[in-house]
Amino acid sequence: MTRLSSPIENLKNYYTVVVIGSGYGGSIAASRLARAGQQVCILERGKEFQPGEYPKTQSKALAQMQIDLPQHHLGSHTALYDFHVNKDINVFIGCGLGGTSLVNANVSLQAEPRVFADSRWPKELRDDVGTLLAAGYRRAEEMLKPTPYPENFPPLPKLQALEKSSKYLNEKFYRPPINVTFQDGVNHVGVEQNKCNLCGDCVSGCNNKAKNTVLMNYLPDAKNHGAEIYTQVSVRRVERQGNRWLVHYQLLNTGQENFNAPTMFVSADIVILAAGTLGSTEILLRSQAAGLAVSEKLGHNFTGNGDVLAFGYNTEQVINGIGFGDRPENTQEPVGPCITGIIDMREQPQLDNGLVIEEGSIPGGLAAILPQTLAAAAKILGKDTDSGLGDRIEEKIREVESLTHGAYTGAVRNTQTYLVMTHDDAAGQMYLENDRLRIKWQDVGSQPIFQRVNNRLTEATEPLGGTQIPNPIWSDAFGHDLVTVHPLGGCILAEDAEHGVVNHKGQVFASNQGTNVYENLYVADGSIVPRTLGVNPLLTISALAERCCTLIAKDRGWTINYDLTTPSIVNGDTTRSTTVGIQFTETMRGYFSTAVKDDNYQPAFWQGKQDNSPLEFTVTVIADDLDKLLNDPEHLGKIVGVVKAPVLSPEALTVTNSDFNLFVVQQGQQNTRQMRYRLHMMTQSGQRYYLKGFKQIHDDPGFDVWSDTTTLFITVYEGDSENDPIVGQGILKIQPMDFIKQMTTMKVTNADTIGERLQAIDRFSRFFAGTLAEVYI
Repeated sequence: MTRLSSPIENLKNYYTVVVIGSGYGGSIAASRLARAGQQVCILERGKEFQPGEYPKTQSKALAQMQIDLPQHHLGSHTALYDFHVNKDINVFIGCGLGGTSLVNANVSLQAEPRVFADSRWPKELRDDVGTLLAAGYRRAEEMLKPTPYPENFPPLPKLQALEKSSKYLNEKFYRPPINVTFQDGVNHVGVEQNKCNLCGDCVSGCNNKAKNTVLMNYLPDAKNHGAEIYTQVSVRRVERQGNRWLVHYQLLNTGQENFNAPTMFVSADIVILAAGTLGSTEILLRSQAAGLAVSEKLGHNFTGNGDVLAFGYNTEQVINGIGFGDRPENTQEPVGPCITGIIDMREQPQLDNGLVIEEGSIPGGLAAILPQTLAAAAKILGKDTDSGLGDRIEEKIREVESLTHGAYTGAVRNTQTYLVMTHDDAAGQMYLENDRLRIKWQDVGSQPIFQRVNNRLTEATEPLGGTQIPNPIWSDAFGHDLVTVHPLGGCILAEDAEHGVVNHKGQVFASNQGTNVYENLYVADGSIVPRTLGVNPLLTISALAERCCTLIAKDRGWTINYDLTTPSIVNGDTTRSTTVGIQFTETMRGYFSTAVKDDNYQPAFWQGKQDNSPLEFTVTVIADDLDKLLNDPEHLGKIVGVVKAPVLSPEALTVTNSDFNLFVVQQGQQNTRQMRYRLHMMTQSGQRYYLKGFKQIHDDPGFDVWSDTTTLFITVYEGDSENDPIVGQGILKIQPMDFIKQMTTMKVTNADTIGERLQAIDRFSRFFAGTLAEVYI
C-alpha cells in the first residue's frame, strides 16, 4: 500500500522548516511552505492509517483506543482514538497522520462574522477578516472541497428527522458543506478517491477513500512538493539555540522508553507547532519548564467550543443512524455521512446565545454496546417527550427488539444523535502535572447555556416522539462534566504577551509582557483561537493556518505557488518497504578514552574507566526487509538512537542515517563473523562524530558466545567517517538486565497477522542461532 510517511531512519538532522503535527494546521503549513520551495519535515505522533485500515469491529476499535487518565495512561500512545479524561471536561481527539481530520464529522462552515469582532482577537487580525482571513477561507475550501449532501443521492432518514425537528422549532435548516466526495475519480492533487458509500462510519475512519481528510489533499500535496513526513515521533519540547531551534523528540513503539533513553533532536530554522490544542500547549508548557521564556497566559482560555452530545432515543420513526461497521454494504440501508443537516440558530441578538444542532451517526464498530447503554441511560437520565399507555407499549416493544436483535433494529434504529455547538466562557486552563497535561475548569457544565441547549434538544425530540437523553456525564451524578471534540485555546492570539501567547501572525511571544516574539517559532492550529466559534471549527482553523503561511512567506520574500492546474500523481514513498521487517532496541554501556588511539581497545577501556569517561548508547536496529537482512551477504540494517558520552558532549548525541551489519563474513576468515555498527552522531551544538564498532564472533577456548555477542569494540572519529581524525577508543558491553529488556523490544513490522509475526520471529531466531552454531559448533 502506498504510504506518505517515510522510514524514520531517513530523518535528517536539519530542515529549514519543521512542522509538529499533521492535522489541519500542520498539513496546511507543510503544503504551503513546501510550495514556497522550502525544505519541510513533518513530525507526527500517531501512525499512518490509509483507507481500508480503520477499525470496523468493536474489538479492533477498542485496540485503537488510548485513555489519558489523571494518574496514568491506558493503551498505546499511537492509538487512533485519543480520550483525555479530566475532572471537569473530557476531550476526544484523533491520533494519526492527518490528526483529528481522520475522525471528525467533516462539516466545513465559516464562523459567524460577529465572532471576529470580539476584542479578544488581535486588532491586526480583525482588520484582515475581509482580506487575508477571507482568502484563507477560500484557499481552504479549494483544497478540502466541501459540498452539501447531494439532492440526487438517496434520502436519509436521519436528515429527514432533523428537518422535521427544525420545522417544529421554527428555525433555519439546510444541508451544510461537508468534506466528502460524491463522485469517483482523481482529485485536484492527484489522489484517487471513491464516492461516498453512505456507510455512516465517518468518525471511526473512512475506509472508502470518500472522506476529504487532509490525508487526501494537503498532506499528499506537501509530499508532491518535497516535504518529508515521519510518524510515531512524539515531540517533547523545543529549545532555542542561537539562530536555530532544536526539536526534542522520542520515537514511539521502538522500546527506547524501556531504557529511559534521552530524547533525540532535529534542528530547524523555523518551527511550526501544529500538534493540536492539547499537543501544542503541552509542548510549549514543557519547553517553558525547561527554560524557554513565554507568556504566562500559556494554557489559559481553553474552550470546548460549547460542544454538547445528546440523543433522541427510541423515536417513532426510523433514523438509521448506526454505521455499517463490518456488515456488507449490499445488506444495509443508507446511513449517509455522519453529518448532513444543520439547524442553524446562530443569528441571535446576543452572539453567545447562538447555537447549531446537527444530526450524527454512530460508528458500526460500537453497535454491539448501544442497546444496553442507551436503554440504561434512558431509564436513568431520559425525558420522554410524549405520553400515553399505547406509546409506552410501542416504545417498550422497540426497546426489547434492540436488546434481543441488536442496534440495527427497534429503539436504537430509531435513535437520533445530536451534535451541538454553542458558546461557553472559554475559561478553562491547561497545565502540567507530573509532566503530563491536565485541564481544570470548575463548574463549566453549570453554565446556563448548557441547560438552554438541553431544553432546545428536548423540543427538537418532541416531534419525533422520542426520549431525550443528555450526555450521561452531564448529570448530577457526574457533576455536570462535559465532553468536547472541538478543543480550542491555550496558545491564544493576542496583541501582547499580557493577554495571549502568540501575536496575530502566530509567532510566540518571547516573554511575559510586551510584543517581542521569537521570529521563527509559530503556532498554527486550534490552540490559537481565543474564544468559542459556535460552529464546527475545522474551516476556521484552516483559514487561520492559511493566513499564517501567507504572512510567513511574505515576511521572508518567499512565493507560494497555489497553482492546482497540473497536479502530480501521488506515488507515496518509494523508499518505504511494505515487506515484512524486524526491529529491536538495545543498550550498550562501557568506557571510552581519548588518550588511547592505537587499536588497543582493552587499555582504552581501562583508561576510560580510570578517567571516569563513560560512553553508552540506546539504539534501534531496523531492517525493513527481513528477507534481505537474512539472505544478503551484507545483512544490512539501519540504526537510529542516542549516545551519551560526556567527554564528547554534556547532552546526548542524536544518531541518524546509520548502519548495522549482522554476521558479516570477515574477509579471509570463514570461521569468523562480525556484527558491525557505524553511527553518525551529532551534538546539540552541531558537532559531528562517527562511531565505528564491531563485535567479533569467533570460537576461542572456553565458553565465549555470550562475551562475543555482547562486546563491542569502538573507535570514535571527529567528523563523518573513519577518514577523519580519531578521537578515541573503548569497549561497550550489554548488561544482562539490558539484554532482557532488549528481548521485549523485538518487533515485526508490516505483518498482517499473528501467524506472519511468529513466522518472522522464528526465521530470524533460526538464522541467529544457526550462525552461532556454525561458528562455535
